[in-house]
Amino acid sequence: MSIKRIEWVDTVKYICIIFVMLSHLESTTDYLDQFYVPFFLTGFFFVSGYVYRKGDSFKTHLLKKTKGLLWPWFLFSNLNILLSIVITFKGNRDFKQMLLKNLIQVRGYGDVAWFLVALFVAFIPFYFVIKWDKPRVTIPVVCILSVLSHVYMILMPKSVFPWGSAALPWHLESVFIYLLWMVLGYYFKGLVESKFDSFNNLLSRIIILIGYIGIISVPMLIHFNKSTMFIYGYFESVLGIALIIMVAKTIKTNRYIAFVGANTLLYFVLHAKLFTVIEKVLSTKFSGFYQTCLSNDITSSLLAIVISIAMSFILIIPVYVINRYLPWMVGRKRVKESE
Repeated sequence: MSIKRIEWVDTVKYICIIFVMLSHLESTTDYLDQFYVPFFLTGFFFVSGYVYRKGDSFKTHLLKKTKGLLWPWFLFSNLNILLSIVITFKGNRDFKQMLLKNLIQVRGYGDVAWFLVALFVAFIPFYFVIKWDKPRVTIPVVCILSVLSHVYMILMPKSVFPWGSAALPWHLESVFIYLLWMVLGYYFKGLVESKFDSFNNLLSRIIILIGYIGIISVPMLIHFNKSTMFIYGYFESVLGIALIIMVAKTIKTNRYIAFVGANTLLYFVLHAKLFTVIEKVLSTKFSGFYQTCLSNDITSSLLAIVISIAMSFILIIPVYVINRYLPWMVGRKRVKESE
């Protein structure tokens, strides 16, 4: 029995995955980064918490997440590394070292398809937090733990670990940060959503948009370090998530948006080699046009958006093939075309 999908959730995921693909492009710009960074990953964690249905035993919960997240990560991340032999366009690569780095899963240290591992790890404490179901206690506690995670990353000497950062294997340093957005997403559904919907009108969307643009513009104007002023980032993310949810609940979806939004996992693991090929073609066959676009923030930003949307259409074919004929690759026993 298939679970009925929530249209606005798939629309949020569509928006976020477009920006995920865009974030990896050479043509992305600082202005685009300032716009999407506050919500394009936190939005995924938020809706992951929103759609969670409690009731399974921990064993069943862990098995589901292993099949749905850990297995696709292991399969596609290692396939991605093997494909680098053929379509990376970079020589002198130590593939044994790449495989080892992938298994260690330290953020920014060869952590291929890291998001799936991070979500898997965050789902472990999330299970117990939601099972306890005391939002007045758990939300403040998780907020504090999230802040402590940031403090750890700021204060921990980068020279302690051989990879040159304070990050821990399997993204453990950030698990409470991810957990916070998942918990907020879960309780948004039961505690806030109805009131949120009552205020979701044109005027409120304009106000939130202006407020969001204002708050993300401040760091560019006064040049403060957001890694140390991390509390500021929470306000950016809350406004950004509120904005995309408002938009997603307002616009009418279509088959294209619904398909991409329902298959963001596959888009996440498949887009890396595609954009590598696209950028290689642009830089060799259309180098004049490409370099001209990159030389200007506006044209470079527009090119990044166009490439990202183009990739979302190109990937429809392999995503459909995997869902239809190779569902085992994403931990499924049968095709669920509505997912």
